[in-house]
Amino acid sequence: MAKGILIIGTGAQAKYALEIFNLNNMTVCGLVALPEESPPESLDNTEILGDLQDFESIYQKCEKPSLLLCCSRNKEKEELKVSLSKYDPEYTNAIHPTAVIARTAVLGQGIILNACAVIQPYARIGNHIMIHAGVIIEHDCIIQNYVNLAPKVTLAGHVKIGKGTTVYTGAVICPTVKTGDYCTVGAGSVVLERVGDGKKVAGVPASEIKHEEDTIK
Repeated sequence: MAKGILIIGTGAQAKYALEIFNLNNMTVCGLVALPEESPPESLDNTEILGDLQDFESIYQKCEKPSLLLCCSRNKEKEELKVSLSKYDPEYTNAIHPTAVIARTAVLGQGIILNACAVIQPYARIGNHIMIHAGVIIEHDCIIQNYVNLAPKVTLAGHVKIGKGTTVYTGAVICPTVKTGDYCTVGAGSVVLERVGDGKKVAGVPASEIKHEEDTIK
């Protein structure tokens, strides 16, 4: 089996990655299912080789390919990265050909960058980040590891997004605003001030959601 890319996960992020790799004529040797997934035998004509219990044998059979973690839950993606660290793998990026990346922007590893996303000058993008279609990341932004930015999110200049944070569809984070780690920003929100670690905010302007029964998307 030829060395290529091994995708960990079979859900939505894996579907994005497969589409991008096919568009870029990159070789995918297969996919590995996560514990909660019940995938078919193949996805987009690419074989699902087993689950995480089979990872070591799959990894060796594929001749130690580059990996891409495709998990929608940020904390689980972080834990998965830690669990695979003993193999010292390389991680690849899946970058859609219509994405626009400034030459002075800096990208880490394990990034999925979907169609028509824009990364402006001097932005710094960490590792294992999901950037959906149409996201705009303006100049000098800092995006830390394991962040998920949903479609049409806009980050104005000098915004900093903390590790493991999710920003849902269409939210706007205004210039110089910072979020802490593992925050959640609701869809359509306009964030005008700092969001503390682990906080959930939503609305225009965004405010904290404090009650457990409240949901956020």
